[in-house]
Amino acid sequence: MSIVNRVAESGLIQFDPAILVKDITVSVVSLSDFLNGEPILREKPFRQLIADHDWAVFSGQYVAIQIDKDTLVPQWATMLLTSYLEPYALGICLGDQATALDMAYEKALAKLSVEDYSEKNIIIKGCSDGSVPDWVYVRLMEVLQPHANRIAYGEACSSVPLYKR
Repeated sequence: MSIVNRVAESGLIQFDPAILVKDITVSVVSLSDFLNGEPILREKPFRQLIADHDWAVFSGQYVAIQIDKDTLVPQWATMLLTSYLEPYALGICLGDQATALDMAYEKALAKLSVEDYSEKNIIIKGCSDGSVPDWVYVRLMEVLQPHANRIAYGEACSSVPLYKR
C-alpha cells in the first residue's frame, strides 16, 4: 500500500497574497527634510535642496511623500518632489509607508496574469505573515473569481469554500 498525496493530485493552486509584494522596498520622503527646519515652505531654498538631492537612491522603490501636520506647504510642492522621484521610483504616493504598500499591492494585482488561474481550483492562503492588508483579499477575490473554477480560503487541509462556478 502506497501513500497517496491527494492534495498534490487535486490540481489545487495555492495563492499567497504576500508574494505580490515579496521583493519590494517601500520608502518615505518627508517634505519637512527640504524646508531648512522652517514650518513654511520658501520656494527658492526648497527648489535648491531638492535639485541637489540624490534621487537615484529611490531606484526601484515605492515612495510615499509625507507632510508633517505642523508644516505649511503649497500643493505644487508635492508635485515638484514627484517630478524628481518619477524617473527612479516604481510608484509614488502622498501618505505613509502603509499607503505606499497599498499602492504596490494594487499595481501587482493589476499586473496579475489571470489567465494562469483560468478554470483552476484556487486556495487563497490565509495564514500569511499577517502583513497582507484585508482589502487585498477582497480585491484578489474580485480579480480571480471571473476566471477561476473554485476559490477557497485557508490551506489545502482546512479551507473555507468561497466560490464555485
